[in-house]
Formats: sequence, structure tokens, C-alpha cells
Amino acid sequence: MIISTNKEPSLEEFEKLCKKACQLMNEKAYREPDYYLKKGGQKLEREVKEELENAAKGTNFEGTIQIISGQRFPDIVAAKYYGVEVKSTKEDRWTLIGGSVAEGTRVEDVEHIFFLFGKLHKPVEFRTRRYEKCLCDIAVTHSPRYKIDMNLPEGETIFDKMGISYDEMRKLQNPIRPVVEYFKSTLKAGESLWWVNGEDAASAAVPAKIRMWKTLPKEEREELVAQGFALFPELFSDSRNKYERFTLWLVANHGVVSSSMRDPFSAGGQFDLDVNGVHYEKLPQKYIQLFFYKDKVEDTILKIGEDVLCATWGTEKTGFEHRMKTWMELVSKYAEKEKFNVSGFLKDMFESDNE
Repeated sequence: MIISTNKEPSLEEFEKLCKKACQLMNEKAYREPDYYLKKGGQKLEREVKEELENAAKGTNFEGTIQIISGQRFPDIVAAKYYGVEVKSTKEDRWTLIGGSVAEGTRVEDVEHIFFLFGKLHKPVEFRTRRYEKCLCDIAVTHSPRYKIDMNLPEGETIFDKMGISYDEMRKLQNPIRPVVEYFKSTLKAGESLWWVNGEDAASAAVPAKIRMWKTLPKEEREELVAQGFALFPELFSDSRNKYERFTLWLVANHGVVSSSMRDPFSAGGQFDLDVNGVHYEKLPQKYIQLFFYKDKVEDTILKIGEDVLCATWGTEKTGFEHRMKTWMELVSKYAEKEKFNVSGFLKDMFESDNE
């Protein structure tokens, strides 16, 4: 990290310093086209320090620029409240994945940040710009990170799209939350936020590998089927798309892919079943599955976070004591075209256990 110990200069003076350093680096790149091509990371930081020192001569910054080790954000801090983040790419573009939305390593008291971006590809060029003015979108690696575009037009930042300023968002206790809400509002049918796992998007655990459904151990398949019944009541509908959300959830939360989710729920024909003294004839296979997994289904519904239930069920928040009742009402609604009394079947199965 590069830090300035001078606390007197204004924001306007610091902006001039950044632009002057950028100009000096561009002039050097023009004179010596190959000079910067082998630079990157810490090497480029040292180059920035040198040109900042040259640009600072005769200004309030003269003699105040220094490099400090450590992974902090931003790379340059000046006059306590101002900073510069140094970024580079060896490709012929002005876009890059930047820092974390959460900004957990931000230097205390820094209020205004500039980018100094180096395109280390012939022709080598450097640009500088206010940090929030070139954050065009958000991408997700292990956590949400800003996407940088040094050519981004005014009024098209991610903050313009979200309807919140950069300063407002970064000062929130959970700056990831407005990101989640924004992307949720843009979802279309068949889309899912794969990186939102559970109630806290900031701590979401993304699967490290992808597995095929057929390769899973029998016990894990049974557990996932039970969770599917609990979280996605539309699985009991006759819709052609009833497996879509469950399939997306499997990929996002467990890294599991299936060429067809019909078999785990519907394969095997129809069966008769006695439930709490009531005889049901020719039940579809999924209700037989539900009967055998009913304890796991109920356990999931009663123990999982309320926000997760509301998101997957598409309901308002409900009290703990109403969870099973709400789920049974949803299943009955989705299964209204069945030729037997689904509501009565569910009550016989679950309510009898709690009497």
C-alpha cells in the first residue's frame, strides 16, 4: 500500500496530483513502449510512488508519499481522507474485476478514492478516475466484487442502477444486502442468485466442485429430495416447469447437476398407502416418497431460517408455530388437480404425529 502522511491538501489538489502522475507515466510509456510491459502488482506500485513523488514536487504533497506493506484498500492514502487504488491488466481492455463490495480491508477515515489504472498492453496507457465513477456492475467470485470500466459513461454506474450512492452503501453495516435485493429485483423466470446461499449473502458458501445427481450417495439423495419437498411446494403441481427452481437450488447450494429431476420424485408408478388409519389408493410416487421422508421434511421446515422459507415459498414471514400449516396449504394449492384429498392426506400424515 502507498500512503501519504500529509493531512493538509484538498481533494482538488489530490485529483491534480493523480492526473499529473498519470500524465508522467503516459509520457514515459510513449518514450519507452516496453518499459511497463513487465510491470505488475507491487512493481507497478513502486512506479506509481516514484511518479507521485515527481508530481508532488512544489505541492503540499512533496516528501509525504511512502509505501506501506499489507493488503489494505486503497493502495494510496493522502491527507487522511483521500486515496488511490492501483490496478492494471495485461490485456487490451479497460475493464477488470475489482475489490470486494464489503470493503473489509478499507483504511480507516478514507472518504474519497481514485483509480490509477494501467493497461500494460501495447500501446501502454494509464488512466485515473474517481473510484465510484467507474464501477459498472457487480460480479461474484467467492464474494460480490465490483466490476471496473474506465470508459463508463456518466450516470451508468452500478449505484445509479441500484438507486443508492456509493458512500451510502459502503457505510451500511451489511453493504451486501442492497446488492442482493437489487439482483433479486432483476431476476426473470428460471433465474437464480447462485451465490446467495442461506440468510447471509456475505458469508455464502459456494460449492467447490460440481457433481452429477446419479453419483451422489443414496443417503444424500434422500436428504436432498426431502429438502426439495420442504422448500419447493410446487413440486406437487402438474406444471411442466415444476422442477426448475429446485434444480437451480441444487446447483447453487450443493453443486449438484441432474439431466432430469423427474425420476427422483415420480418414477416408480402408483401405490396404495395406509396413513393414520385411512386407506389411499393409487397414489403418485411423489406422495409415497413424501410419506417415507416425512420426518426429514418436517425437520427441514421447522429448523431452517425463516428468510429462506419466505424466499423459497414466496410468502410473507410467518410464525414458527404456523410453518407446517403454511406448507400444507401451499402443497394443497399446487396439488389441487389431484384426484384425491391432498389436504386430508397431509393432515393425516403430519398432524397425527403432533396430537
